[in-house]
Amino acid sequence: MVTTSAPPMDGRRARRERSRIAVIDAVFALLLDGKVPPTAEDVAERAGVSVSSIFRNFDGLDDMQREAFDVFRDRYVHLFDPVVDAAAPRAERVAKHVRARLGLLTVAGPMMHVARQRALDYQPMAEGVGRSRSQLSDQARAHFASEASQLSPAEAANLIAVIDAMTSPEAYEVLQAAHGRSDRQISRSLTRSLTAILDGWPGLQPDIDIGTHNGLDKELTA
Repeated sequence: MVTTSAPPMDGRRARRERSRIAVIDAVFALLLDGKVPPTAEDVAERAGVSVSSIFRNFDGLDDMQREAFDVFRDRYVHLFDPVVDAAAPRAERVAKHVRARLGLLTVAGPMMHVARQRALDYQPMAEGVGRSRSQLSDQARAHFASEASQLSPAEAANLIAVIDAMTSPEAYEVLQAAHGRSDRQISRSLTRSLTAILDGWPGLQPDIDIGTHNGLDKELTA
């Protein structure tokens, strides 16, 4: 016996999925526009759907924000990856580490800010934030593995923690919001600060690539 119920059901699923994607994209767009956090009404208007459809497709605003964060992690997972080999000159690794962090925060900072807020009272979001923090720490560890290898395990952990904290989303927000620094100013300050810390950290060999240092100095003062 042939039934015709399957195609309409598939169509409903497809429409539901398109609606969910439109809502997630609307959340991203609103966050990048500075609407933090966006309301259900804001999201519905930007997505071109009704508020009631949001609550049909998601189990409330918490679920909508969690799924947006999950999609964010899938879309931007490559921005958490190491971007320079640990054997490269230290100055090059510092510059590329700072550039990678600012690249991530420029496109994803608002989403990460909302995620940290919601993590305080919503466990699924807290778990996602924890995974992102671990990825950022792993990135710093990969970039500065050659320095860590020169230190005891405890001192290596201290060094990576400092580097990760100095270039964290929270530090970026303080520099940008509280001190009014532009991305160019933040990049210059972080690069100089990390260079000074690494050059002065007890037990680390100096960076012998003077040419790279000179080129970096010229870039920072341009």
